[in-house]
Parts: sequence; C-alpha cells; structure tokens
Amino acid sequence: MAAVILTGRRTGTAKTAEPGFAGRATVDSLLRRAADIRPDIGALADASNRTALIGGEPRRLDWASLDRAVDVLAARFQALGFPLDSVIATQFPLCTDAVVGFLAIARAGLISAPIPLGWGRRETVAHLQRVGARGILTCGRAGPLECADMMRFAAAETFSVRFVMSIGGPSLDGVVSLDDIFDHDGPADRIEITRPGNPADHVVMVTAETAADGLYPVPRSHNELIAGGLGAFMAGVPDETSVLAASLAPDSFAAIALQIVPWLMSGGRLIVHPPLAPRVLADDLGPAGVTHVILPVAAGAIILRPAPENRPVLRHLTLLARRGDELGLALALRPEGVAVDSFLAIGEAALTRIVPGGGGAAIPLGPDTFATGAGQAPILVETRVTAGGTLAVKGAMVPSAAFPPGAERDVPPVWLVDAQGYFDTQLPVSVDKATKTLSVSGRTAGVVSVGGRRLAERDIKQAYQDAGGDIAPVIKDDAVLGQRVSGVIGDGRAIVGLALRLEATGLTPLGIPGAARQGTRVPFEDTRPKEPESPRDALAETQATLEQLLTMARTAIAR
Repeated sequence: MAAVILTGRRTGTAKTAEPGFAGRATVDSLLRRAADIRPDIGALADASNRTALIGGEPRRLDWASLDRAVDVLAARFQALGFPLDSVIATQFPLCTDAVVGFLAIARAGLISAPIPLGWGRRETVAHLQRVGARGILTCGRAGPLECADMMRFAAAETFSVRFVMSIGGPSLDGVVSLDDIFDHDGPADRIEITRPGNPADHVVMVTAETAADGLYPVPRSHNELIAGGLGAFMAGVPDETSVLAASLAPDSFAAIALQIVPWLMSGGRLIVHPPLAPRVLADDLGPAGVTHVILPVAAGAIILRPAPENRPVLRHLTLLARRGDELGLALALRPEGVAVDSFLAIGEAALTRIVPGGGGAAIPLGPDTFATGAGQAPILVETRVTAGGTLAVKGAMVPSAAFPPGAERDVPPVWLVDAQGYFDTQLPVSVDKATKTLSVSGRTAGVVSVGGRRLAERDIKQAYQDAGGDIAPVIKDDAVLGQRVSGVIGDGRAIVGLALRLEATGLTPLGIPGAARQGTRVPFEDTRPKEPESPRDALAETQATLEQLLTMARTAIAR
C-alpha cells in the first residue's frame, strides 16, 4: 500500500497546505518522550468499575510498562503481516486496553478506525467495507454487549478483514487472543517505523462521520490530531504531576483529542472510566487525587455534586457538547474554585470553544488559536458562514483530504473541502456581529442525534422498510438524548416481533423505539440503587399464568 499522507491534498483547487504546525511530532513520539523521562511514574489506570463492565482486574501501568505493552502489541501486528497504513478497526469502551491498542496501532504504522459501541451490524459492516479494514481489534464485552462475538460476524461480511483480535475476552473461534501482551517480562524489542517525508503527515486515525446520505470516513494525520488536542492542553494546562480522569468513549476525534493528546503532552497520569458511569467517577475524585476531568457536558453537574472538600485538588473541568442545545448548559456550569472550559464537537470536522454570545452560548466566528495569553499561536480552527447559512470550518485540526485516497471521486457522501480548505458542516448557524460569535440555530438536515450518536435518517427508514414496512420511524426531540426514534404503527399486530425484525436487519439499537429496546442491547451502567425484591406470591403467579393460557385459548377458538 502506498503511504497515506494528507498534507497538501485538496479536493478543490487550493494551493499546497503549509507544513503541520507540530513539525515532525507524532502520537508515538509523545509516548516515547514521556516513557524516557518518567519511566517509573504512574501513567495509565483503569477505573474501579472495570471488572463489572468489561471484565478482568483493573490495570495499573507506569510509563515504562505502558511503553513495553505498546511495543509488544505493535510487534504482534507486524507478525500477523499487516502492511504499513493498513486500517485496523477498533471497538472498546474507555479502558486501558483501548488506549494501549490505539497507541500500538500508531507505533506499528497502521491506521486506527474506531467503531462506536452504539452501532449495530448494519453500520459496522458498511464502515468496515468503506475504509477497507484489514483487521479488527476489540474487547470481549462492554457491559451487555459481546463485542468480539459481534465483530467476528461483521468480519465475515467484509472481504478485506484478515484477522479479528481481542484483548480481555473469552476464547472464540476465529478470534485471535492478545491477552498475553501485558505478561511480557523484561525489555521488549523496540519497534521503529521509517516513514517517507514527515512522519507526522501520515494518517493515524479514521473516524466515521454521518451525513444525510449516510456514513463516510474522516481521516486525520498526527499533525491534525495533535492540533485538536492542543486547544484542550492550553485550556487545562496539565503537567507531569496532574491526574486526569477521562470518560469519553474512545470512538471519535473529540474523545482522542480532548483526552489522549493532552495526557501524552503533559506526561501526567490518566485514569480511564467507561462511559455512562459518572457517579463512580465522582466518588473517585478525592481518593485518586484527580486534578483534571474530561466528560460530556450532561454529566458535569454530577461530577460537581460532591462537596469541595471531597474533591480537594480538582482544578479543571473539560466539558464536551455534541449538540447545539447543550451549549447553554456548558456555560452555566461554573463551580467555585474549578476552572471550566467547554468545547463543541462539530461532528468529526472540528472542535470549537463555547463562549458567551449576544443571545447566549455561542462559538467564535473567524480564526481561533485557543490561546488566552500573549504571543503567537497557530490557527487551530477558523469558522465562517456559507451562503446557505451553514457553518464551514478549516484550520490545523481540520482534514484536507478524503479517505481512502481518491475517494473524492466516489459517490457522496465523502469528505470534501473547497478551494480555500473550508469544509461545509451543513450545521445551521446565525451570526452575531457585535460579539463576533455564531449561534447554532438548528440541526444538520437528515441527521439524527441520539445520545451523541449521529445516524442518517435515511438509513433508519431503510431498515424499517427492510423489517417489513408495517411501521414507520418518527424522529422526536428528547430532553436527555437530544432526539429519539419512535414507531408509528398502522396495525396493532405489527408491534409483535418489531424489535427482533429490526435487530435482524442489523440496525443499531438506538434506532429501535425505546419501548422495544429496554433489554440488554445498549451498553450502560445502571448506577441507581437496586429496589428491594418483593416476596413472591405463588398463588398470584399461578393465577396470572392461567389467565394468559385462557386468553390464548379463546383467541385460537375465535380464529
């Protein structure tokens, strides 16, 4: 495979891009530097609830142990024969295994393509085929989801996939277990990859973006990924003594940029919490000595519930919003003694700061360096409004090319930038000239956002047609999830088997009406206290069973 380099590639007619602002620094070089400087200092740790959600004992790695595990895993990738720049799809909750996997893929000269946990087989297979994945790296389970099991069946529908690999899972037919990478004693062979040109210009990860027409890949070089993380690093200013607690699922540009990059740049300690368990994170703030927290804006209030004396060293909070209606909440969280910086993830295109505007919370208009002090800084993102009233972005963190190379000639949707390097996000915005800010005035047309997961409305409707066509999906606003999918039933009998038929199409559980998916298909941790079990009434249970049998008998006779 030819080297996949993004610098200078344009889908329009722009001139060659300037060299990346980070020079030749790569994700792997940041790890090497930290391991060389502080080998015996704690680097990476699992949260206390790992065993319940993922399985296995929580891991604790110092920088030397982390560097060794990454070398061992990268060597395994090489032994399996993956060519340079092969795409390795990954699916993990946030845990040490996910971080080690991402870093090892980068060290081996491969490309990471994270698969969201909320996806079903339908979305997973489509994305695997689109990016030409050569391998899959996953965990055994994430809460109720059997990740390795699902991925081996998805691989069977993807011709390009050669290996399905797992860390921390049971032995399954067709799945290569890599659990022993943490058992390596002594020094590991140092993995070094020679790259043509600037190594920081090579693609390091490919994430999935959603447009009205469906999914498409968004590639990022080391330079672009580090540019995305620089804003968060300058906001929180972590150092080698900092303890960062992270809780964003590692399946998006925003999650890697806000959590992994600042940690590597600082050389501090990172505690990784599986998503959707904010109470566990809040309880660990004091005992773990957490100084920095990164989490979704909706969970910010939960983190701040403990009294200040129970989080004595917490000094910075990074909040991530994914929808326009979350911007106000992000600005409202301003606890005493804790600095807060909030960011809006504009899909997979860019990260922008959330700032006060003329009509409330907004994002900056024009170039933004994210710098608060004097001196020069690179333009990390620049915003403007298109003639159609939508947001366009460019800058050091914004990709300039489609993926795979040449995909700009494919049938849409694909990543396309104009002659000036701007990408049209299709997100409606309005301008406040007095404050030089932009307010998000709507949602991206044709895209449904359920709990931060972006789905194409067209794909949901197609899945419902494939399931029989008796039920039409209806998209409704939801105060918690942003949006949700409901079903309009033309015939009362159509509800029978709805969930099973939709599941058979491979549709994500997030696209199935809520009443039909309250089982164990969506990964979450229920942190509510358990209700006491009421004593069984054998007579009442028997009577209820008899009534059901009588009803079935009457129905059969009536037919």
